[in-house]
Parts: sequence; C-alpha cells; structure tokens
Amino acid sequence: MSWIDWILVGVYLLGLVVLGVKLGKTNKTEKDYFLGGRNFKWWAIGLSIIATQVSAVTFIGAPGWAYTDGLSAIIMTLNIPLVLFFISGIFHPFFYNIQVTSVYEYLEKRFGKVIRALMAFAFLFKSIMVMGTILYAPALVLARVTGISIYLAIGIMAAIGIFYTILGGIKAVIWTDVTQMVVLWFGLVLTIFTVVQSMPGDFTTSIASIRDAGRMTALNFTQGLSVANSVWAGLIGGAVLHLGYFGIDQAQVQRVLTAKSMRHVKHSLWFGGFVVVIQMFFFMMMGSFLYVYFQGIPFENPNDVFIRFALTEFPVGLLGIIIAAIFASAMSSLDSLLNSMTTVVIKDVYKNHMNPGASDEQVLKISKKLTLVFGIFMAVFAVIVSTSNLSILEAISVYGSYLLGSMLGVFILGMLTVKANEKGTAAGFVLGIVAVAFVAQNTEVYWMWNNLIGAGTTIIAGYVISICTGSETKDITLYTIQGQKALFDKRKFSEMEDGVFIAPGRFEKRSYGLLIYLAVILLFFYLIG
Repeated sequence: MSWIDWILVGVYLLGLVVLGVKLGKTNKTEKDYFLGGRNFKWWAIGLSIIATQVSAVTFIGAPGWAYTDGLSAIIMTLNIPLVLFFISGIFHPFFYNIQVTSVYEYLEKRFGKVIRALMAFAFLFKSIMVMGTILYAPALVLARVTGISIYLAIGIMAAIGIFYTILGGIKAVIWTDVTQMVVLWFGLVLTIFTVVQSMPGDFTTSIASIRDAGRMTALNFTQGLSVANSVWAGLIGGAVLHLGYFGIDQAQVQRVLTAKSMRHVKHSLWFGGFVVVIQMFFFMMMGSFLYVYFQGIPFENPNDVFIRFALTEFPVGLLGIIIAAIFASAMSSLDSLLNSMTTVVIKDVYKNHMNPGASDEQVLKISKKLTLVFGIFMAVFAVIVSTSNLSILEAISVYGSYLLGSMLGVFILGMLTVKANEKGTAAGFVLGIVAVAFVAQNTEVYWMWNNLIGAGTTIIAGYVISICTGSETKDITLYTIQGQKALFDKRKFSEMEDGVFIAPGRFEKRSYGLLIYLAVILLFFYLIG
C-alpha cells in the first residue's frame, strides 16, 4: 500500500474514534446508552440494519462464495423481503407494544427467569461466534496488506471496535453504521467498476463466460435436503434463519426499540427489505466476474479471491478507500453485537439478579467493562476461525444455525400459544439444539435446513411437554399476539398510530410491495439463469 492509501485508512479510523467520543458525551442515562433516547428516524435505523446484515464478511466472503458456487449462493438472501413483511406486521409491533430494552425481558414476563437466563446466555454464546467470524475478515485484509501476523491484525481490529463502542453506546452504533454504509456503497461501486475494467474481453463477453460456466444460475430447483443452495433450502430454511435473525435477535430488535414511533420502525424494515437483496446481488456478481478474471483457478481459501485482486489491480488511493470500506462494514456489525451483548447482560443478569437498584452511573460503568470483556472473547474466537477454509459468509451462517432456529422456536411458543410453559419450553429448546447437532454431525443434510430443524423440534417438543406438565397459571394476555389483539378490541384502543398499524397481525397495503418485489426478483433470476 502507498502512503496515500494509509492516510485514507487512518483518516477513516480516526473519524470513528472522534465520532464515538462526541456521541459518548451525550449519554447521561441507561436509556441513552442502550436505546439512544428512542429518538431515531427510519432511514438511520434502516441503514443500520443493512450495515449489520452486510458486514466485512459479505465484502470478502460473498465474492469468495460466488467464486466457488456461482450466483446460486444468493438464494440465502432472496427470502428477506418475505421475512421482513411478516416481521414488520407481527414481530416488531408485538415487541414495541411491550416496551422492553432486551427481548429476553419479554421471555421472563411470558415464562419466567429460567428461560430468560437460558436464552440470554445462548445469545451471548452465538454472538461471540458470529463476532469472531466478522472480526476475522478485516483482520485478514490487514494481515495480507501489511504482512503482519493474522493474530496481531485481529488484536488491532478488536481494539478499534471495542474502543468506540465503549465510548458511544447505541448512538455510536447507529450513526457509525450510517456513515459506514456510505463508505461501503462507494467502495462497492468502485470495486465493481475496476473488476469489469480489468476483465479480459468486453462486458458482454464476460457475461457470456459467466453464463457458460454455469455461474449465472441462481435458482436451483433440485429437490433433496442435501442439495446445497437449492430454492427450497433458501426460501424455507433460509427464511427461518432470517426470521430468527431479524425477528428475535437482540442486535436487530434493539435498533427497532430506538425508533421514534412504529412508523419509523416499519419504514426502516421496508427499506431494508428492498435494498439488501440488490446489494447482495452486486457482491455476488463481483465474485462471478472475478471467476472470469482469474479464469477459474482454484483458491485454497476462497476468502483470498477478492483480497488478491485488490492488491494487484487497485490503483493508488482506491485501495485505501476499499480497505476503509471493508473496515467500515466490519465495525458496523461488531459495534452492534458488542452493544447488544452488553445490553443483555445488564438487563437480564446484572439488574435482574445482582443489583436491581443500580443507578445509571453504575450501569454505564459496568456496561463499558463488559464491552471490553466481550471484545476479548471475540478476538479469541477470531483466532479459531482463522484456521477454517470455508467462505466466511458461509461460515458465519453455519455457526449461527446451531442455535438460532431453536431460539426462534422459544419465541414462537411464547407469542403464539397460551399452553406453553417454562418447563416445556426450556426442554424443547435443549432438544432443538441436540437435534440440530445430531443431524449436522451424522447426515448430509445441507446446513441451511438446521434452522428449520431446530425451530420445529423446539416448538413441537416444547408444546407437548408443556401440555404434559400443565399450562401457565399467571396472566399472560399482554405477552401473546392473540392477547394483545384482544386488548386492543376490549379497551377500544386504536390499532393505528401515525399512519401505521401498531396491533400485531395487521399489514399496511404498502407493505405488500415487499411480496411483489420478491416475485419480481425471483422472475429476474429465473430469466437470467
């Protein structure tokens, strides 16, 4: 890298620190640190949601995955418009009405302290695995560019992420996400332009080469649970994955709880539903173009495909911008998870069991210490990830699939049934994880089905065991979807506020645009294949 590239990267990283310091001064209370005073508008939350979904893992891992499997890898993303349609109409209005800081607060109100603690620890464990994978991406770039060891690179990137997350809380998370999306999109456009310009032959010839190699086929209708990247795995198994990710994951729901109103919540989700698929398409096409550029030569580690191209083809200045974009996309995901993990420990463990009367000052101090601790765990797992040869985009999804489906099953039992109790739900959750682990280790079932297996096992086993052990005796009306809808009818509350439905289970006419959009993109991918 030239000194100009280093200056660009340095200015960007310094800007992150300055932003964190500035926003940190505005955090006076626990609500400010964790929810930003509930004062964010839809476009900021929407960009933050997209930024977390498209991390450095995507910038490096998506081209690597597409280089290996072609455009079929995008099937995991195509379900997102459908998922966000249901989440905007059911899940997030439900949580918004309860007004919690942690989604696991809801579980205690619905079931009890055991489920709340169990799910909180599951979230922390899953998040450490995910963060370690995300952290590995920019660290790999830093190591390749500078020649330093991957372990030192992991330490440097972890320190940067920890520092400004500690300073700024959720405000730093969302506003840096907004800033970083601008950098990421700028970097993506410049990268695609450079890739296309560097390919042998003209654009039409390159597209023909991609098609001839079978890498323009996104929709694989082959049936079978062992088929990788099939339409069925993506639209069913992948939908369950994203229903858990966007619907009940603390890192996502916490953003929604920062919104000024439900209108801003829904607009942010609709915005994300339209943008994420387009964004992923360009990342995947980048990998397909690189397949033509490198003439299909095999890479021992698919994550090196994009990095090698960047180091050999990017001109002075552009390399610095692209590396800044990769760092941006990584930080946008890491800060979100670090802040959300801290929120969960504070609300679900510290204030719930250890110090219920903690002052705002005490909470802020312990929150910053926890962020540091989780950052260290994140770095340790990143070292473990560095030994894997999977595309990091696929790796992060595989790791999460062991827990996410079962976690979703717990919330579905709570939200949709009145007979599910704490004993049955806890047992169902454990059995769901066991079922996923057994299938993953002993069969050829493609990992994208893991989430459906976990959710299905948890729901069925949890419901049956609950019936055998007796239903809940406390009033859970507010904590089920049907109960909330009944309260709206009984108390004659308006189901609409600020032009959108706040009652769960009601859908605005404009939200159906997501379903139309899904049909259009499926048709598009069918035609180009």
